Amino acid sequence: MCKDFIDTNFKFEDQLKKAELHAVHAKTITNKHPEGTALDAMELFRTFKKYDRNQNGTLEFSEYTLCLQECPGLNLSKPEVITMALQADMDGSASVDFEEFMKHFNSVLDMIHFN
Repeated sequence: MCKDFIDTNFKFEDQLKKAELHAVHAKTITNKHPEGTALDAMELFRTFKKYDRNQNGTLEFSEYTLCLQECPGLNLSKPEVITMALQADMDGSASVDFEEFMKHFNSVLDMIHFN
């Protein structure tokens, strides 16, 4: 069901165009997502540790989706949360390590704000 929704509403070509557009304008965009401006590396680490419930050093899919759902100011729909969580797993390990989290979390906030 999620795959069908993602295929319909988050077509790869459309997401790629948005990401390219965002990358082109990223240096000129001074209006960042309000939640992302308060997040420094230490705050991101605290957030990561808070949602790493099983303390294995990675966020499982359920842990990361919970993180995205509970982030104040995001107000993502369930399909958006699922899509964002799937995008965060850059190495295909079925979990999000801290490096992926650092790269993905703020970019997700900025992309949402940009859209």
